Amino acid sequence: MNIALTGASGMLGTALIDSFKSEINVFATAREKGLDNINVSWKCFDITDSEELEAWLNYINPDVIIHCAALVNVDECEINQDLAYELHVRSTQIIANHCALKNSHLIYISTDSVFDGTDQKPYSESDPTFPINVYSHTKLLGEQPVLLLKKGTVLRTNIVGWSLKDRLSFSEWVIKNTLLRQQIKLFNDVFFSPINVTELSEIIITIIKMKAYGLFHISSRDQISKYEFGVQVASIFDCPSKYFAKISVDDIGLKAKRPKNVSLS
Repeated sequence: MNIALTGASGMLGTALIDSFKSEINVFATAREKGLDNINVSWKCFDITDSEELEAWLNYINPDVIIHCAALVNVDECEINQDLAYELHVRSTQIIANHCALKNSHLIYISTDSVFDGTDQKPYSESDPTFPINVYSHTKLLGEQPVLLLKKGTVLRTNIVGWSLKDRLSFSEWVIKNTLLRQQIKLFNDVFFSPINVTELSEIIITIIKMKAYGLFHISSRDQISKYEFGVQVASIFDCPSKYFAKISVDDIGLKAKRPKNVSLS
């Protein structure tokens, strides 16, 4: 089986490369090379270059494409809206066109942030979406061509875990700052239901084997605030939580609006 993997140097891409068995040929791309393995072939380029993206896909002729690439800095998406659109919408449309032609399976990694966060309960796949920033709006637009495919899968999720690159994940940032005894301000009014990145990678492999198509929320069972999550992380790693401070997302000047509840059912 040939699997193409975009955004392969990110947290999820790294976990997937680590999880794939040797009989799977992985063709990985990102701006910079990430985790290497005996069954992985790397080609680093900008996937917003449509000609290069199409040429790469035609050369590989993959059975499955896992589209992880994203501009995950929400405020940066507000500043560079064209890049967010090119990466989340246009590149996804190009990949979807290839999958429609070749009858390949496309798995698109979406976000829990496609909802406005005004509901108190966890969101299900049937709940109406209402994105409130450029990141979530463009990610939602990227879902559409995937769901039109005969073999299209959209996964809304929010991951935590260990990263390979210098950019720290949320949990790593909590641990680092508690060990440095620096005050950490965490939102007590923003709720989510994160899943460990390794577990998500194993679920994606199961989805490929089961040929599961459609829209799925992949999350933990818990609805937890960012503050409560930080306290739990500190407890598990025996880090002092006395440096934590509760704040509201309304108290700091973020460029992009954030939904207060993105927990998933």
